[in-house]
Amino acid sequence: MQATATSPAGKTATAASAFRTSTAVAATRINNVVPSAGETVGTGMPIFIQFNKEVPERAKPLVEKSVELSSTKPTVGSWRWLDKGHSFNGLPSLVFRPKKPWEPNQEVSLRVHYAGLKIGDDVFGAKDVSRKFKIGDSHVVTINAKTHKLVVQKNGETVRSWGVSLGAGGDVWADGVDHLLTTSGVHLTMDRSRMERMRPPGKKEGDPGWYDEQVPWATRISNSGEYIHQNMDDPSCLGNRNCSHGCVRSPGNDAKWFYNWSYRGDIVKITGTARKLDWWNGWGYWEVPFAKWSNTGDTTPVTTAPLKP
Repeated sequence: MQATATSPAGKTATAASAFRTSTAVAATRINNVVPSAGETVGTGMPIFIQFNKEVPERAKPLVEKSVELSSTKPTVGSWRWLDKGHSFNGLPSLVFRPKKPWEPNQEVSLRVHYAGLKIGDDVFGAKDVSRKFKIGDSHVVTINAKTHKLVVQKNGETVRSWGVSLGAGGDVWADGVDHLLTTSGVHLTMDRSRMERMRPPGKKEGDPGWYDEQVPWATRISNSGEYIHQNMDDPSCLGNRNCSHGCVRSPGNDAKWFYNWSYRGDIVKITGTARKLDWWNGWGYWEVPFAKWSNTGDTTPVTTAPLKP
């Protein structure tokens, strides 16, 4: 920048100066919060605060303290930082998981006081982020690979059951895992697709075991390709034998009913297989004992504040 001045005697002088604009903005941004605004979710639902890139270690305690979490019914839980490798969608996240499933039929409010928060040298949070959502009825699904039966409970009462067919097994990879077995453990419903294209992971057309199918009424329960969906093969397997590639095959009318009835975050307990659900596979967070869930600087459990009307 250059300026020129003239004295009363008519002499002129010129001065130059330089400046640069500040870049003190949120280089690490909050991309999203899950659940969605106004969404009704299941009692197993975690809360995700998602960032565009990894948060510096020294800033993590500040971010944790900036979070204000309230609910209608006081809920004990704790936070865990997930890096890209363990995040369900590739975004680094700070995740809240209750100690026990949320009590049903209540409201939850979250606010991250991010505006002005120091994230790094000359880097500050751009704006606060907030989210309100609802916990719906308690939906718990139990699936037994040995009895080939699925049972649905709503608020502790059985409302529906049907025969299923789980993973047949028989495709052991170099990692020693049989990728055609359904995983046993506490899953959560994640998302759903009216028509899902399914192909085997790690294979290409022409390989043994290759398939390419359009499967209706598909409700996802893991990141390793497991869904509760309509059966597209031998109907005699349902309720009798495990014939699938790892999914929970169901009669068409039952799969459609579940697709329309379930929330994201409903609890799906699967037993009876030799393959364990990894905690980082989808939303398998209930596989981690609560005492070991938090990996933050402050491992003291959090109790949500009373939700203000």
